Amino acid sequence: MLRRMNRQIRRAQSKLDKKAELEKAKKKEARRERIDTIKRRRTDRREQARTQVGRTPKADPDRPLTDAERKKLPGRFSGALMIATVFFIVLQAAVPSEDAGTGTSLVGAGYFLLFGYFSIQYLLRRDTARAFTMTLVSGLALAIGVGAARLFSGQEVDFLMLGLGVVGVVAGTYLGRMVFYAARP
Repeated sequence: MLRRMNRQIRRAQSKLDKKAELEKAKKKEARRERIDTIKRRRTDRREQARTQVGRTPKADPDRPLTDAERKKLPGRFSGALMIATVFFIVLQAAVPSEDAGTGTSLVGAGYFLLFGYFSIQYLLRRDTARAFTMTLVSGLALAIGVGAARLFSGQEVDFLMLGLGVVGVVAGTYLGRMVFYAARP
């Protein structure tokens, strides 16, 4: 009789164990399905975002800009800043300098770099034809004018500033153009 009871207890326990294992397997499968569903949703969202980005038409660099796009372009105050740099460059040529060291020459060349940067952005913002050439020519003319003004006023011509200034105009022009085109929508 004791054997029979032990056998019945073991059968009941094994049924309970099987039932618990089945429930555990069902829970595990449900969890896997939830995780797979979440992964599928994420993948679908990513794919949808990729296709939406791919569907937007690429901006044609030759098309005219709208007013809203034009307002977002870099160089909003480039015209005023360009005029300010020209003022400081001309001021350096007009005012005699007692201490014409290397530092003064580098500062003067820095103004030429700023002139090139602001000038190209000003012209590109207004869709000026041949803005790059115009900036280079005007920067070279400004450097020649500064040299001539110093020469005719009896001052010593600062060839270091003029040489670095011409290089600065070219570097500023390339930098300004790069920034302008990188920000264009």
